[in-house]
Amino acid sequence: MVRRDAQMLVDAGAFGNLSELIREAVRQFVASHKPSNLELAVELYRQDKVSLGKAAAIAGLEYSKMVDALYLRGVQPKIGPASRKEAEQDLAAAGRL
Repeated sequence: MVRRDAQMLVDAGAFGNLSELIREAVRQFVASHKPSNLELAVELYRQDKVSLGKAAAIAGLEYSKMVDALYLRGVQPKIGPASRKEAEQDLAAAGRL
C-alpha cells in the first residue's frame, strides 16, 4: 500500500522519482523528531561526551541554568573534584600555571 501510494505521488509529478520521495520523507521524519537543543545537551552530558560548559553552550543557557536543568532531569552535575586526591592534583596543576 505504501509503495503504491509512493508510486502514485511520483506518477502525479509530486516527486521526480522514488529516491527523491524517500529522501524527502526521511528528511521530514528526522526534522520532526529532532530533540531540542536542551535535551540534546543533557543527553550528551549524561553520556560524558561534553563538559558542563559545552552542554550549556549547546543548550543556549548560562552555566547555572544548565546546572538547574540537569538537576530537574535527574542528572547529577559533576562540579568540582571527585576526590581529595583529584583536588590535590588540580591544585598542583594550577600552581604550575
